[in-house]
Amino acid sequence: MLIATTYNRWPGVGASILLGCLLFVAMAPCQAQNLVPNPSFEQIDSCPVFPALTGFQPGAIPDHWFSFNDTPDYFNACVDTVSSVPSNVFGYQEAFDGQAYVGMATFLPGEYREMVGAELLLPMLIGETYYASFYVNAAHGGIQPFDIGSSNIGMLFTMNPYEWVFDMPGYGLRNYSQVYSASVITDTLGWTLVSGSFVADSAYRYLVIGNHFQNALTDTAFIGPSPWDIYYGWAYSLVDQVCVSTSTQGCPLANLVLELSGAVGGIFPNPVKDQLHARFGEKVIGDIRVVDLLGRSVRVEKVVGVENITLSVVGWAKGQYVLEWFGKAGKRSFKFVIVE
Repeated sequence: MLIATTYNRWPGVGASILLGCLLFVAMAPCQAQNLVPNPSFEQIDSCPVFPALTGFQPGAIPDHWFSFNDTPDYFNACVDTVSSVPSNVFGYQEAFDGQAYVGMATFLPGEYREMVGAELLLPMLIGETYYASFYVNAAHGGIQPFDIGSSNIGMLFTMNPYEWVFDMPGYGLRNYSQVYSASVITDTLGWTLVSGSFVADSAYRYLVIGNHFQNALTDTAFIGPSPWDIYYGWAYSLVDQVCVSTSTQGCPLANLVLELSGAVGGIFPNPVKDQLHARFGEKVIGDIRVVDLLGRSVRVEKVVGVENITLSVVGWAKGQYVLEWFGKAGKRSFKFVIVE
């Protein structure tokens, strides 16, 4: 977690699995094993208490996980503080699964990064194909000044752990990870699935989540102004439901990124009460349309060639909506929520 003025801050799974499948085949189909312990970050020894609320400090770390670089953060609905769920210092976001998730800085000046890691339940087998996935949300709307989304958020697999503590050197950027999002994550409301597969060339034991690429190799997109209306160029990402498996049925999969909303623009504030500002990142070719969750048109704006718009939602029913338009790459959309 960052304070605004400083960076210093508070199957090969063996014969036993196969045998288990055979023994219980009459009762239920065998499910592929997720090699990630505590994949949704729900398990923790006890609910975090002040002052150990952010920064993966002792007492605020999910079981089996640790910091691979600097001070990522842990969020759980069991607390009512800056690290709660859904409302916390970085905005308002429900967990994808359960009541917890982790967060980390994924793009800042000076190649600054935060990363989380864990030891796999079993080492990988050389030559085996592995499938991996996790869900990402672009944090925005809190008191922290994050105003962009970034690409390259991914999973790096390694042989050795690097348990970062204060004053240790950084883990370093490899400009490589086995699974990552080549597209910029801009969805501040929903969760974007990032997934992929690879053949293990080593007996990897640890996974590291974060942006492992230098700034010059990372794409970014504006998602909304910082709390002080100053463009900082900082990105912070929330992560939930991590999965690694030897089976295509073991993890949710997509073509690297699924249901990525928007182009290179963004909407803010989100959730919204009165006025919604949309920046499309391209010229709109057709009408702009708002639909509800049933696909019914709520409003149509007869505009062509604009790159941004301000939309009044005063008097609209609270709930989730989708803002749709057509750009040069086809139909695009942003999801947003209206609150009272």
